[in-house]
Amino acid sequence: MTTAMYAVGVLVAINLVAVLAGRMKKPAVATGDAGSIQISTGQIDKFAFLQRFLKGRKGQSKIERDLVTAGLLLKPTEFLMVNLVVLVVFFMLGSVYAGRMNLETSSAFVASIKRLAAVGFFTFLGYKLPRWVLDFMANSRRTKLEYQLVDALAIVSSGLKGGYSFAQGMDMAATQMEAPRKDEFARVMRLIQLGLPTDRALLQMAERTNSYDYDMTVSATNISMAAGANLSQMLEIIAGTIRDRIRLRRDIAALTAQGRMSGGILIALPLGIAFMLRIINPEYFAYLTDYQMGNNLLYFAGLQQAFGIYWIKKLLDFDN
Repeated sequence: MTTAMYAVGVLVAINLVAVLAGRMKKPAVATGDAGSIQISTGQIDKFAFLQRFLKGRKGQSKIERDLVTAGLLLKPTEFLMVNLVVLVVFFMLGSVYAGRMNLETSSAFVASIKRLAAVGFFTFLGYKLPRWVLDFMANSRRTKLEYQLVDALAIVSSGLKGGYSFAQGMDMAATQMEAPRKDEFARVMRLIQLGLPTDRALLQMAERTNSYDYDMTVSATNISMAAGANLSQMLEIIAGTIRDRIRLRRDIAALTAQGRMSGGILIALPLGIAFMLRIINPEYFAYLTDYQMGNNLLYFAGLQQAFGIYWIKKLLDFDN
């Protein structure tokens, strides 16, 4: 019965992923004003019933912002459906694992606690894994956009010095730059050509990228265009500031390289020792897997390992 449920869950997940993958291939159109960002693909939301669950919740805006920043053509309800499917699959995997745990030497109460802990761990992974992947994709694309911004500002500034307008300079940058910077500038140019004011189109770009560098650039650009200041010189100053910020990030990464390497070694060392011990002396390693005391030691070691990973991450996190 459990195997059948697991097979059904996997088939449902495969079908949903296939539907969403086909949807992501359709072109997206950015709509809305400067205070809102919407991605429209010309289809009705198939999971509109989940909108009632998301409505008014704090995480809705973050999910929508991260989806746009990551460049994924998904609605928050569709991402939530993917999250629910992954959650169900991991829950079934946890149920299968808990049912196969060897707890004959444990009391009924202790065995129930361990099975519940195993199911809870798999459920937690199923709930968090899609969000971790989304955060990673959004941060990766945001970093690329920030690194490309300096070159884009240099191209726009050169165009302004050559007699081009600001919109023509952005169009030139969109033509010469690579993705994802090319896609963002091209989207701004499409909005401007459709009649949206330049300042509001730039504000939408800043909201999509969700980056401090872009917020600073857009704010200074809009103020300069409204006040009639020297926009080319201002863009060069901003480019120099962003270049210094990127250099500082790289210096911090170089200074913390030893700490990150040490953390990675400390994380992988217990797993490597357990793997080698399992191969070299399986009878000795069996004391940890076949006996109650050994199982308890493994669970305690796993908790310590998770706490150590969290602590090392916090020590090396300079952004928050």
